[in-house]
Amino acid sequence: MKGLCNLIKKNTIIPAIRDLNDLDDAFKTQSPIIFLLTGSILILEDVMPLVKQFDKKLFINIDLLEGIASDKKGIEYLARKHLCDGIISTKNNAIKIAMKENLMAVQRVFLLDSGSLKSIVNFLEEASQPDAFEILPAIAAPYFLENIETKVCLIAGGLVSKKSETLDLFKKGIHAISTSAKDLW
Repeated sequence: MKGLCNLIKKNTIIPAIRDLNDLDDAFKTQSPIIFLLTGSILILEDVMPLVKQFDKKLFINIDLLEGIASDKKGIEYLARKHLCDGIISTKNNAIKIAMKENLMAVQRVFLLDSGSLKSIVNFLEEASQPDAFEILPAIAAPYFLENIETKVCLIAGGLVSKKSETLDLFKKGIHAISTSAKDLW
């Protein structure tokens, strides 16, 4: 499977699905990736073939998806049943497990203060790096870029609602932006 950085073209807007009715619109975007932030394990068998049909990769936020735990067996199940291409999680352990199961992994980080930044540094020192970091809120992503040395893709997410905001983030070196704002897709 191609790495996430190879999938993301410069200045990619990733559809973040909070309402399953928005999937059809997400399929029409140029993004090779869809972030699923809602639903349950029961829909994945139906959603995954559609995602493949549109030649996209499905990343599920395992912290938000109902009916599956972000533990070893839950992630193994997702990988072995091919119910997603990757996961998104705030939990370091879930990221490590996903990487062992050959799923792509996006470490979601809420960058609230210097303590948040320090925990990321500690994570990077003790574990291999995820495929990407998704920094929330998006306005904190440039700060992350300036203070954390990493070669993984950086995705900004949260509180992005204007085209000018996306352009500013891209100018500052962010690879992609995840948003549920359909007018930005």
